[in-house]
Amino acid sequence: MDYTKLLEEKYPISIIQFVRQREGLDKKDDSMDKEILEMSNSEVFREVLAWNGFLGGWDHIIKDWIKSIYGINLDEFKK
Repeated sequence: MDYTKLLEEKYPISIIQFVRQREGLDKKDDSMDKEILEMSNSEVFREVLAWNGFLGGWDHIIKDWIKSIYGINLDEFKK
């Protein structure tokens, strides 16, 4: 199965590259794409934030801001 293709159908390449790098891989290394594909949206969001320097609970804070400003609850979106 082509996990990279499935992953690219779910997320933009920039998001995939952030998560790969967060996992200690080169941004073009697709060796963990199956594992990344199995991550929940919340896990991917948390990894992208962490890669970009937002550590320690920022995922919940940002989700709360989005809910407060836009009325969108990101936790309602599933894999």
